[in-house]
Amino acid sequence: MDKKKSKVTVVVRVRPILKIDDKNCVSCTANSVEIFNHRNVNENIKYDFTTVYDMSATQQQLFQDCVKPKLLHALQGQNVSIFAYGPTGAGKTHTMLGSPSNPGVIPRVINGLFQRISEEKKACKGEQWKYSVSFSYLEIYNEKVMDLLDVKNSDLPIREDGDKNIFVPGLAKQEIENFDEFKVHFGPASSNRTVAMTKLNDRSSRSHCILLLNVKKTQLSAPFKELHGKVYLIDLAGSEDNRRTGNQGIRLKESGAINKSLFVLGEVVDAINSNLPRVPYRNSKLTRLLQDSIGGSCHSVMITNIAPEERYYYDTYCTLNFASKSKKIVNNTCVRETIPPKQELVRKMPVCPNDDEASLPKKARMSAKVANTPPVSQDPAPFLSPLLRRQNRLEETVNQRLQELEKNILNQMKEMSNASGQSAQNPDFLSQLSKQMEASRQQLQSIAHHTPPASPVPPQVLADKTNISQPKTKTSKLKRQKSANDISCSPLFVSQPRVFKKGFRSSASSSRLLDTKSLSTSSSAPAAEESLNSTDLQITINEEFMNRLNTSSVKDLQSLQTVGVKRAKLIFEWREAYGCFSNYEDLKKIPGFTDKYIGNLLKSNLVAVS
Repeated sequence: MDKKKSKVTVVVRVRPILKIDDKNCVSCTANSVEIFNHRNVNENIKYDFTTVYDMSATQQQLFQDCVKPKLLHALQGQNVSIFAYGPTGAGKTHTMLGSPSNPGVIPRVINGLFQRISEEKKACKGEQWKYSVSFSYLEIYNEKVMDLLDVKNSDLPIREDGDKNIFVPGLAKQEIENFDEFKVHFGPASSNRTVAMTKLNDRSSRSHCILLLNVKKTQLSAPFKELHGKVYLIDLAGSEDNRRTGNQGIRLKESGAINKSLFVLGEVVDAINSNLPRVPYRNSKLTRLLQDSIGGSCHSVMITNIAPEERYYYDTYCTLNFASKSKKIVNNTCVRETIPPKQELVRKMPVCPNDDEASLPKKARMSAKVANTPPVSQDPAPFLSPLLRRQNRLEETVNQRLQELEKNILNQMKEMSNASGQSAQNPDFLSQLSKQMEASRQQLQSIAHHTPPASPVPPQVLADKTNISQPKTKTSKLKRQKSANDISCSPLFVSQPRVFKKGFRSSASSSRLLDTKSLSTSSSAPAAEESLNSTDLQITINEEFMNRLNTSSVKDLQSLQTVGVKRAKLIFEWREAYGCFSNYEDLKKIPGFTDKYIGNLLKSNLVAVS
């Protein structure tokens, strides 16, 4: 986007004197305004502006000279901002809205915009364009953005996109095709604006009001360009002196918010003129919305309204000082133009079945490959979550690999039996092995589909024994024996090891795993066999723990209970410096590993030290 510099156009409009008895303190010419100097009455202060409209100027004259030439930029994809500034009672709302018999800037802009669109449609011969216009209407009341088209939208946020454009998300937008449609929607919306009576004005604006016009211009022929233009029509609330307005209660709060936002607006102008690195746009909702208009990317027109009466001298003096500073601001305007990406059309080339595929062009080979590809089957469960679909695919993959592994084991068993001559001695060996494999496969399928076992165990009703006091008796702690349905006939389907989360502190201990006292009281064969199994299990756990200490990385060491990042690094560094751990006593040589911590480490990981 080509950026061009454009100065803010500042014009001054002097309203007529309301009372005949009031003294006039303002004298104006075609492009200058003079007021007397309050420090020296014999001197006058002169301000030069682009144009100065005296008391006899009309609404039509103001629109034709200052506003109408800017509408062409909106149809060219640029932003235009027109706002009225001045103290309370200076005639800002009259300038922007006017009356039914003497309309102001806003209705004249809408009417002039549609007239310009109709003229372009008539003048357009070779190129054809499609136009769409929409508008939004909002007010800033007590530092809150309120939607006037839809009163339900209140306290809306202000955002900025990647192209530094300011917008209000959630703001209602109304499409219009002519001026009559605009009047239908704008009338009820303007009645939603907050106004109140003060001593200086019967219908004083208690909020800043902004009308946003969105103009979109789309080309109907190649290259199908789209131009996006915006027109900001802003009626600012005037600064108030509460001593003269007599504001109290809610009126006092409203005037405080208005004066604060106008003060921040002055800070923004000063920061821009001083070339400061930071401009305080975000200090107020008003300056945030005016970021495009003042120092932004708009063709801006500032209509400064002043009151000529001597009793408004101080307000007029401050307003003219602010206007003289604002005319120094330079905006960087740009054209907002978008071109949709070109849609590449793939030319379909007929492919004969007798043609050699290698002799065809690459695109023809790809199209033939796509044409001969069978249609992809649809997802049988399109409404499942991605996690469930991933789990189903994982189960299918695991089942396929298990089946392949069973076939490999079966083939190896056949080769081993043939080599040892076992099949000749026991001809039913292979058939029994196949039956065991088939039984294991059926058991896996039943577990996958969550089918109940063949011989279900009747559920036991548990009584609530929480509050019943019972005598403490020593009972032997026996492990729960597995049922016949839990035992797998295949070596592939062994029971899954217990997995603990990181940070889990187990209540189990080696004394519970090896309860020699309880085992010695029973001399039966099953109890002796269970003691033997538990001893073998404890030896396996101890060996696995020592193996992990000597071979695991820092990340794998963190999977041990009570071992964090720091302790895992200490174990790994000690092992790299002094070699592998020979016994559990070597853990005491690591700095920071106390006897208490080593005991907790071994106990949490179910390691028993003899």
